[in-house]
Amino acid sequence: MRAIDPEHVRASLQASPPRASPFAVGRPSAVLAALFDQGGEPRVWLVRKSAHLRSHGGQVALPGGKPEGADATLLDTALREAHEEIGLPPRAVEVLGALDPYTTITGYVVTPYVAWVTEGFTPVADEREVARVFHAPLALFATPPAPRPVQLLSFRAPMPSHLVDGETVWGATLAILSQLAEKVG
Repeated sequence: MRAIDPEHVRASLQASPPRASPFAVGRPSAVLAALFDQGGEPRVWLVRKSAHLRSHGGQVALPGGKPEGADATLLDTALREAHEEIGLPPRAVEVLGALDPYTTITGYVVTPYVAWVTEGFTPVADEREVARVFHAPLALFATPPAPRPVQLLSFRAPMPSHLVDGETVWGATLAILSQLAEKVG
């Protein structure tokens, strides 16, 4: 993947606006794909959820979650959750657009927002929800995933995935980041 900047990402997202599916039925949620440049390479922040969480515990995800009372929009939800989970202040990002909503097998309709981190940022994990914060090259998600065993409800099964710094990225997170890499690539 060639070097990209926020304007390229914004133009790519505007050229292909999100499409809502009539089959997208479930509980609303939102995530933030927070991009930044490291050595000319676009990277994205990820989290591994704490293992004790009832929903998606131990899985790799983008920062995000369900709307709360003060959230006027799903974008507000994504920004609030990124701030709570990894300490990313909303003022430190420029929101560039959104991707197609993704319906999970667990009954969520996830709206992914894409942002560019505009100022220096050192992540701080909310230990109640996040076991680890790390980042991955966006270009990785433009390549075909390989089957790896993942915990799926009460059993392990091979699922398409990418391995990043010892963490397995699969499912909704893989689908969202693959869509993003395709759009901006």
